[in-house]
Parts: sequence; structure tokens; C-alpha cells
Amino acid sequence: MNFQDRELGPLPTGYVAHRIGSTWLVLDEVHVKDLVQLRLADPAVRRSLFARAQRRGRGSTPSVPVNAELRVVLRRYQHGGSLAGLTGSRFLGPSRALKELEVTARAETGGAPVPHVLCLVLWPVLGPLWSALIGTREETQVDDLYESLVALDDPRTRQSLLRAVGNAIRHLHEAGVEHRDLQLRNILVGRDEPSRIVVVDLDRARFHPSGTMPAGRRAANLGRLARSAVKTGLWGNPRNATRELAALVGAYSAGNRRLRVELRSYVGYERLKLRAHQLTYPLRRWLRRWKAALPLRPA
Repeated sequence: MNFQDRELGPLPTGYVAHRIGSTWLVLDEVHVKDLVQLRLADPAVRRSLFARAQRRGRGSTPSVPVNAELRVVLRRYQHGGSLAGLTGSRFLGPSRALKELEVTARAETGGAPVPHVLCLVLWPVLGPLWSALIGTREETQVDDLYESLVALDDPRTRQSLLRAVGNAIRHLHEAGVEHRDLQLRNILVGRDEPSRIVVVDLDRARFHPSGTMPAGRRAANLGRLARSAVKTGLWGNPRNATRELAALVGAYSAGNRRLRVELRSYVGYERLKLRAHQLTYPLRRWLRRWKAALPLRPA
């Protein structure tokens, strides 16, 4: 059924909603029958799937066959940072998952390289608190950008890959989508087709109603990606960092002189933040390892 409900609001084109008990399923209408048969509205089924799945990021990510040609990767919504221990997977209302669906669908419509959302599962926990999971089409034969860069020794090949990444991020931004957690682990690269780039985990992304992102936010997004390369140790060498960042940004702004000029006004600030990470992150990483190695205090 095509559903409009005060509890969930309007859905993107191509999705329908079903209610089973107190649980809502938002499903890609092309695969409704197969997705319903996964029985994701059943708490016992969800617990079983997540209990035996591999861990990634903040939690487990089960990969489940939908049919002979399609698999769905499930991700449970979890708070991070200081809220993680307090609220865990409980959110005020179902809006976070619905927002990710909306943003991802808009990005996909705009031609951005993002995963296709197959389903949402939303259920109330206590009063206004809800939990949710999202299911996206599994991308096969891919590695994340960190793994892909580590595997490459040739500087020219690394720069070529980063140019493909810069082009993919440009498409995302031109679709009006700001990722807000753009880092190496959230970019997937095809193993046999390095130009196949997919930007994943859009749960904190926002859509700019103007249809495109302002230059300052573009620069901040690219700067965040660069700092993640420093944090992982890939850009510990400032000379390599400069060359590879130039390849990324050059491809991102290729063919748009006005965009290059606008980004240039933010280069100094973003370069300062990157340099600060290059200087301080090794020390912070050493401190974390030192703290982890300390013997536990007796209770």
C-alpha cells in the first residue's frame, strides 16, 4: 500500500510502509515480497541476525540474502560519544532513520554514488523512545578507501584512486548532500574497478534545500576526509599528504573555475587544521595506547 501517516510522514517515491504489531516496515516496493519474508518485525529474528554478525563501526552489520541476486546489509542505529552509554540504541521518535532514507533517496535521484536503501525497521521502545535499523543493498567486491590505499604502493596509482574519490564526492555535493562523517572507512572502492566508488553511512548526512552545498561546507567535508587520513597514519608524511590531497581536490573541482576560486578562500583554515592533526595526532594515539596498557585498578 502507498502510505501517508502522521506517525511516519510522507515516504520517498518507490517506498511503501507496512505495520506489523507495533513495528513499522518501510520497504522498497520492488522487493516488498522478499523483504517481508525476512521477518524483520520479529524481535527474536533481529536478535539472532545481529548476534552472529561481524562487527563494524558501532555495532554488528548482518548481511542477509533477499533473493538469489540480492543481499541486504542491516545496520542498527546507535548513539556515539557521551550518549552511547546512556541511551544506546534508543532515539526520540523514528525521525533519524526516516531522515537517512530521505537524504539517501534524494542523493540517489541526483546521481550520487550512494547505497540503495532497501528497508527500514522502526519500533517503539518506551514512551517517545524508538529504536530502528536500516537495510541497504550490499556492495560486492569492495574494500573501504583506507584498505584500498594501504594496498597500493605506487604513488601514481594512489593519486588516480583519489581523483576518482574526488569526483564521487563532487557528485554527492552537487546533489545537495553533506555527509558530515566523511572519512576513509565510509567510502567503498571496487576491487576490480577502482573507479566504482560508493559513499556509505549517511545517518548523519543533511540535505541542503538549495540543491547544492555552499563552498564552506564543501571545504569542511573535504578537510574532514583529509584529517581521517592523518588519523589512520596514511598521511603522516606532509609531502605525500600534499600531493594526494591535491589529486583529490583537483578532481573534485575539475572543470569549475568558480568552485576552485571559492574553495581557495578556505584552503588556509583547512590546511591549518590538517597540519595541527599531523603534529598532534601521533601523541594522542600514543596516549590512548598508554592508557589502555595501564593495569586495572582493584575494585
